[in-house]
Amino acid sequence: MISQVVANDLCIGCGMCAGVLPNVLRMRTDEYGAYQPELMGPEPEGWGRLSLDVCPFGDHLENEDTIATGLFRAIEGIKHQPEAGFYLKCFVGYVNSEEARMAATSGGIITWLAGELLSKRLVDAVACVGPAEDSTSLFEFQLITEQASLTGCRKSRYYPVEVSNVIKQIKDMTGKVAFVGLPCYLKALHLAMNVDVELRECIGYMIGLVCGHLKTKKYAAYLARHCGVSESQIQTVDFRRKVPGRPANKYAFSVSLQDGSVRTILMREVWGNSWSNNLFMHGACDCCDDVIAETADVVIGDAWLPEYIRDYRGTSIVVCRNPRILELLDRGILNSHILLKEITIQKVIQSQAGAIRQRREGLRYRLYLQDKRKEWHPCKRVTPSPKAGSCLFRYVQRLRIRLRNLSKQTYLLQEQQDGLNLFKRRLRPWIFMNTLINMLRHAPNALKKRIIFAGQIIREPMSNSNKQERSQ
Repeated sequence: MISQVVANDLCIGCGMCAGVLPNVLRMRTDEYGAYQPELMGPEPEGWGRLSLDVCPFGDHLENEDTIATGLFRAIEGIKHQPEAGFYLKCFVGYVNSEEARMAATSGGIITWLAGELLSKRLVDAVACVGPAEDSTSLFEFQLITEQASLTGCRKSRYYPVEVSNVIKQIKDMTGKVAFVGLPCYLKALHLAMNVDVELRECIGYMIGLVCGHLKTKKYAAYLARHCGVSESQIQTVDFRRKVPGRPANKYAFSVSLQDGSVRTILMREVWGNSWSNNLFMHGACDCCDDVIAETADVVIGDAWLPEYIRDYRGTSIVVCRNPRILELLDRGILNSHILLKEITIQKVIQSQAGAIRQRREGLRYRLYLQDKRKEWHPCKRVTPSPKAGSCLFRYVQRLRIRLRNLSKQTYLLQEQQDGLNLFKRRLRPWIFMNTLINMLRHAPNALKKRIIFAGQIIREPMSNSNKQERSQ
């Protein structure tokens, strides 16, 4: 794990290896603000192979397709779409509680569903991310046994967390657990269940999160600096603060200080705010091909669709693969606890089109670059290609890799100074190029939309004129 995955910057820092080898490995935060495993104590025979067997970026026979096929293929009525995996039904909607919806990242479906699993005694605990008690981190995995405590675990956390401690808690408790996590974390959990029978008996359901990519701890500090706050002053942060009257994707960032005050900034005012710049992104995310958590019983994300994005309160998309979860959703709809409307799998894919394109077509070119540099990488579900996508698309892939690395390296230097002047000066040319190339890539579609809109404006008065002539 350390000599192969970590050495090639492909460790996502999930901590599953330390979770199954607690006497051999422990997780630490590296200089860039990412978790990595390190050796501690004696090394028993075979530990290295086991650490790779549970790594989501290790090179083994199991992948998202093989895992999902074993889980879902035999379910009656199940369907499959290459970009999204298996599915029974897909929905879009939100909880029928304005307070709960406003307190959530999007539509509040994850917290509602986790609460249903607890209240119906289908699980005895929920493993999810909440505020950390450890002062060295802002967030951590927690094991929640009371439905009321789930409210503290709402909201998206664009922040790394690791599972080694919660895996031990899960194995020490009696009963079933619902595990909420990113696609790679759930893949790691499935791999760990293959080698740990005790852990396998503990996991009841997996709730997946749609994922663009994972940030390092420095991302929160970077955003806080835009609010004039140093890292030492941070109490906690809210990465997705909803702004009334603005579209759901035009949210704000807020930071709570040690003195009790709160500072907020619109994300549009954050320099380099576009996620396409890949600032502070883990290297492993460039080697991932799962956006819609294909091994989860149910996956929930943002409905980034034109017809829903205008509602600042947020709307969720839901892809359900487990019949028991589907029963809970149907009952919730019937009882008006949640307001969901069935949609097609194509709509789900459309809502995450950019991320899927980056993880599939973009990955093909990035794998080619790694092969060209003779760098190790695991076998993926897509094949490396020097001609993946257009020429501009391939150039963007190179820019994003540079931005990902440069942002982490430069912020180390910026931390020694106030403000963000150094960071901006060194990254400005590359962000400018990335923005410009993306504008050129999407220009044909944008131009087409403008032409159609102009045509509608022209036709409308002509149509009204014809009607007046006929009436006369």
